[in-house]
Amino acid sequence: MKVLIVDDEPLARMRLKHMLNHLQMDDILEASHGQEAISLAASQLPELIFMDIEMPELNGVEAARTIREKHPSIPIVFSTAHDDFALQAFDLAAADYLLKPLSIERLKQALERVGVADCGEKLTVKRGNDVIRVAVDDIICMIAEDKYVTAHLSDQTLILDQSLAELEAMSNQYLRIHRGCLVNVNYLRGIHLNQDHKPTALLEQLDVRPVISRRQLPAVKKLIKQL
Repeated sequence: MKVLIVDDEPLARMRLKHMLNHLQMDDILEASHGQEAISLAASQLPELIFMDIEMPELNGVEAARTIREKHPSIPIVFSTAHDDFALQAFDLAAADYLLKPLSIERLKQALERVGVADCGEKLTVKRGNDVIRVAVDDIICMIAEDKYVTAHLSDQTLILDQSLAELEAMSNQYLRIHRGCLVNVNYLRGIHLNQDHKPTALLEQLDVRPVISRRQLPAVKKLIKQL
């Protein structure tokens, strides 16, 4: 699926592109303002547009109105830090309205609304006596215990057959923050010092705060600056 991201903030475009890449969507176009979006929509005919609203030259609502007139079949998902434009967005028959900072779960919901479902990688994991398939994007972090690896999701903890090294090689959305821990970069929100003054990872939708090793701390800080 060809996707057009329209946002005047390079880091916002980078973050959304990164999230879409990990949902197996790699044909990504980028525009930094509304007029550029109109031109790309006409020349490239994207199948989906993510549109910021407050932009210089031509804002997202005006750009979406022009695109809608010429290409009514292209779904447009608004992505903004403000909810003031929600009524205008839905007057334009927006497919969805996302508030920043985006979460991977909310993004997946938007994609499902426009007909893009089950687009992520899956892992085989154990749940009791059952063996099930779980989307990579649903796993927030993985921690190596004595003889197994636990996968922490927002609503449950599962046991994995694979080693951390095998899991790390399966997807580049996992970041090793410690010898015994991988985190899903899409859920990483910051760094917190625990009671022992050791840096730990703040993860969206999860109370677990795994320790970040001194060796991996620079890589974690660099990634957080890009979010």
